[in-house]
Amino acid sequence: MDINYMYKNIKKYISDSIIVTDSEGNIEDVNPQTEKSWNYSCDELLRLSIGQLFLLDDNFQGVFENTKSKYVIALKTWMGELIAVDKNKKTFRLEVIVCPTLDEFTKIIKYILICKDVANTHGLIHDLEEKDKKLRESYEALSNVQLSMIQEDKMANIGQLSAGIAHEINNPLGFIISNFGTLEKYIDKLFLIINSYKNLINSFKTEGFSEEAIERLNKEERKVDLDFITSDIVELFKDTEDGIERVRKIVVAMKNFAHSTVEGEFQQYDINEGITQTLVIAKNELKYNATVEVMLGEIPFVQAQGNEINQTILNIIINASHAIKEKQQKIDPNFFGQLTIKTYCENDYVSCVIEDNGTGIPKEVQNKIFEPFYTTKPIGKGTGLGLSIAYDTIVNKHRGKLEVESTLGIGAKFTIKLPILLEKEDEGVTNE
Repeated sequence: MDINYMYKNIKKYISDSIIVTDSEGNIEDVNPQTEKSWNYSCDELLRLSIGQLFLLDDNFQGVFENTKSKYVIALKTWMGELIAVDKNKKTFRLEVIVCPTLDEFTKIIKYILICKDVANTHGLIHDLEEKDKKLRESYEALSNVQLSMIQEDKMANIGQLSAGIAHEINNPLGFIISNFGTLEKYIDKLFLIINSYKNLINSFKTEGFSEEAIERLNKEERKVDLDFITSDIVELFKDTEDGIERVRKIVVAMKNFAHSTVEGEFQQYDINEGITQTLVIAKNELKYNATVEVMLGEIPFVQAQGNEINQTILNIIINASHAIKEKQQKIDPNFFGQLTIKTYCENDYVSCVIEDNGTGIPKEVQNKIFEPFYTTKPIGKGTGLGLSIAYDTIVNKHRGKLEVESTLGIGAKFTIKLPILLEKEDEGVTNE
């Protein structure tokens, strides 16, 4: 292809200004974009020199030799930003590349200037920065919404379980209060016996030893049933201590469950302990509908947002309980469910399997259950957020796996897999 033809096409269609000068900086050729940028005609430009198109600063002057003209550039390519002046004395900023052209004796014979409109570049950069800012703001807003949804789902679960949790607290509180009432009566009787002992001691001091006084004391001991009181007090304190411990466990479990994890806060987490605390919260939800079998293996701690894993486990347990209840209502009122939870370590993952024998999940919807707002429950019975939040927690945040197997009418099995070694470059989390 003819080189002149190529040059003419480049001059005609390139969006940058092209200026060709002689060795002294006098303009010899320009392209249409140069005419447009400086508002000169081609003929007018050919009568000008480079120094009349730019406000040449000291940096640019430094690359010129003064042998022929102060505008003649030294033997090297120059690149930088310059302020240009158009025909109407209006200034604008350009990014300029100046390339010397040499003859066979390495003598400069021409200069080629390629000028790019910096305003457009700066404008694009500004637009990109604005878009990046808006994207970050959108991401932050989305993260806040997601955290809010997680918290709302958590509170919804607590709301569903609140009556049962209150019942689980009221039971031990009831016998604790009853025990204290009994202890109060025992103490009154013990004070009577203590006073009788004091009287007996005083009578010994004044009247000496008396079989009759000893017999009166023995009658009083039999009357208040002292032997039974002394043995029963031990049992009452033991039962009371057990009741207080049950309440404490519920309060601790509720506190840990309701606690909002700081975004990105990963800590050492024991999934066995998480299951134990979650079952404390869900106990009343399950005990009238299913037996619970727990098989916790010897597994290592993992780096995790513990309360969010607990929320995932609770969501799955509640769904299992609802499936068992639905089977009772629709198929067999005498049906009593079975919930099995087991943990084990396999292939670099800590796994938790939660399996029920409820209604199961239809095959055609199993690939939809992790989608936000998808639910098979009646209106008002579910938000459709629980399993989608669970999936996001396990898969996206913890780089784990959340798998489901189900046969309609037989039951469902959910498997949570958390990596033992968690590497999250984007959040700087490493478990070593």
